[in-house]
Amino acid sequence: MSDKYTVTRYEADIPMEEFISEYFDYEKTHKLCQACPGYSGTWACPPFDFDPKEYLMQYSNFHMVVDKIDNSGATSVEEAQGWLFSELDRFNRNLLEIESRISGSCAMAAQECQYCKKCARQSGHPCIHPDLMRYSLESIGAFPVKLVHDKLGFDILWSDGTSIPEYYIMAAGILKK
Repeated sequence: MSDKYTVTRYEADIPMEEFISEYFDYEKTHKLCQACPGYSGTWACPPFDFDPKEYLMQYSNFHMVVDKIDNSGATSVEEAQGWLFSELDRFNRNLLEIESRISGSCAMAAQECQYCKKCARQSGHPCIHPDLMRYSLESIGAFPVKLVHDKLGFDILWSDGTSIPEYYIMAAGILKK
């Protein structure tokens, strides 16, 4: 973390039944994923060889973890985006650390997997980093925008490329047995 910006963590626990009934719609998120140029480009992205709802139903709780990056000190869009991308790896690794301390849990990632320059999936090979690769909320069928708004009371903001949003967030979490 830099002295130019601050990161604040927010957390919320959501029973899996509520998570699925209120924040899950794989059909809708899958259609959005299909429009992405990276669709099926990594093992963390759909299509999957498993049912995402059944995957989630293995767990009893979703522990949402959100880091909010204050952009008030940014002097350019590029600087604010740089802060976000510099925090992303730290955030995802922190989720893996949390996962390692909670028996039977599984971390979710913020954004798509970026551990390899070219994912082995593109060559028809299995993931070479299954210890690091995790699914994002969107790829598995959840809606982080609604989750963050409903559970934390603020919105996810984006840049239009010319303006600096007040903050950026990274949203993910831990699936707990």
